[in-house]
Amino acid sequence: MEPIQPTIESSTGAAAAHKPVDTWGFQGAFVRILRECFTTPRGWCLICVCFAFIAVWPARHHIGVDGLSYLDIGSEASSGDLRALGNSYWSPAYPALIAGAIFLLRPTAGYEVPVVQLVDLVIFIFTVWAFSIFYRCWSSSISEFEQAGKSAKGLFTLFSFACFLWYTSSSIGIGTTTPDMLVMAGVLLVAAMGCRISSPGAGWKQFVGLGALLGAGIYVKAALFPLGFAFIALLFLSLVRTSDIPRRTLVTYLALTTATCFAVATPLVAYLSFQAGKFSTGETGKLNYLWRVDKLKPDIVGWTGGTPPEYGAPLHPPRKLIENPTVLEFATPVAGTYPLWHSPGYWYAGAKAKFNFRKQVTAVGENLIEYYWIAHHSIAFVGGAILLLVFSLGKSSRAQPWHASSWLLAWPLAACAMYALVNTHERYVVPFLLLLSLEVYRALVFRVNRRVSLGICAIVLLVAMTPVALSAGRSIATTVSEFRHPADEDYVVVAHNLKRLGLQPGDKLAVIGGLFHFFYARYDRLRVVSQFLSSDEFWQLDPADAKTVESRLASIGIKALVAVNRPQVHQEAGWIEVGTVEGRHLSVLLLQPAEDTSR
Repeated sequence: MEPIQPTIESSTGAAAAHKPVDTWGFQGAFVRILRECFTTPRGWCLICVCFAFIAVWPARHHIGVDGLSYLDIGSEASSGDLRALGNSYWSPAYPALIAGAIFLLRPTAGYEVPVVQLVDLVIFIFTVWAFSIFYRCWSSSISEFEQAGKSAKGLFTLFSFACFLWYTSSSIGIGTTTPDMLVMAGVLLVAAMGCRISSPGAGWKQFVGLGALLGAGIYVKAALFPLGFAFIALLFLSLVRTSDIPRRTLVTYLALTTATCFAVATPLVAYLSFQAGKFSTGETGKLNYLWRVDKLKPDIVGWTGGTPPEYGAPLHPPRKLIENPTVLEFATPVAGTYPLWHSPGYWYAGAKAKFNFRKQVTAVGENLIEYYWIAHHSIAFVGGAILLLVFSLGKSSRAQPWHASSWLLAWPLAACAMYALVNTHERYVVPFLLLLSLEVYRALVFRVNRRVSLGICAIVLLVAMTPVALSAGRSIATTVSEFRHPADEDYVVVAHNLKRLGLQPGDKLAVIGGLFHFFYARYDRLRVVSQFLSSDEFWQLDPADAKTVESRLASIGIKALVAVNRPQVHQEAGWIEVGTVEGRHLSVLLLQPAEDTSR
């Protein structure tokens, strides 16, 4: 039997049928897509936005203590009361965005927090855009970056955007219901304009734009206003040494920047000054100094005087209903779910911050400890910078370590120093820490062997980004679990229980204890208008005295008394458990006015 000889098909279709699948074409396309995503600004913007959607969905019903005040202010402004945005403590930009969203979407009580979270998501997307603008201006000002090859530029882009995502997600958080992400966007845009001005070809338009951005800072957060003038001074010192602009022209440009900054900030400053009856840029700085440095007691809420005379006397103290236990009432004239925290500047009018060297040193020490924990949190970036510095010692520099952008180091350090004097929190300083980290790595990464710098940066990203990836995984798991087992938020459960007890919109509540999460009251359109400063004082009352206090509250129209983590052994009669908020048990006692026995 003759062996079968292979035949050659003349048909092109048959030839195609025998042709092996080109798997490398698919693999190559996949690799190109990954490279496009992880080594280009456009790809990283997509990654950041996708991460934001993943992170914000499980938190769509979360709102913080400060977020309640911002929501109250935004709600008032959306109803036409634009004066609410002129709050002496809360800056207007963030509640104005909330007001716009409420005005357009008209959410019911159950959808108010998701609308605020939607605003936060839009702000984050805007921040991603701001960082892409900064990165483009900053990287183009780095000669070593411009001379690098495509792969080196891609790796530099990967590290910079990963650093941005880590700082924003780990130190601020997406959906924190505070203006800190908006502050990040503003700082990045200012830094981008600073890079543009530091480059050749800058003209008066760039200086005017910088002034407008710096002036807008006061609308976002009061602390950005003094930092704006620090930025102008530091930029001037840097340009004097490095810029080709004639010094006289440079002075004119910077005067134009300063004038523009004042012009943009003037409407808010004028309104706040009119309210205060004196020049004022807001009460935020003074109050934080009183609370954090001078240690004025009670801090945050409830100042009725009784403090040393050098700290002044309250002009608008909350009214004392009872001396022992101390019970305050503050239903008028401030609006809001919780008036004491809706407008702290009003209730602390008359307070005077006083410098005391010993207290100032103590406050700086406490804030330095906070900076230690911030450094511990970002240990991957700190450790990587130290390693790069060690490897760069004693080697000839292929790049000037601190060139024309010296302000990019000095300004973040000035901001950190300013916060160290009063009150440091990671989310306050993270925009400046991001700039500081990027500039430090820029100065060091081009000074050492490429393989060494690549290895160190890879380890830094592996250590830093692993928790970010895990948090995204947890968010996805939480989302899946919520779809499988839907449940109301804890404050919604409390609000529904209060409604079942007969409380109606507009009813007044009294609370036992200090500042707490009162969004359940906002949900039912209730108001917290009275407060026991010390919970211990109330629980130590005997039943007869407690009944007298309750009758006094009921006589001024308060419908219910709310307690947090009520001791089970005290005054159990009449108390009803209504749920938990942030792990704390809430109990409610409905109040009835005392019967008139004179008839």
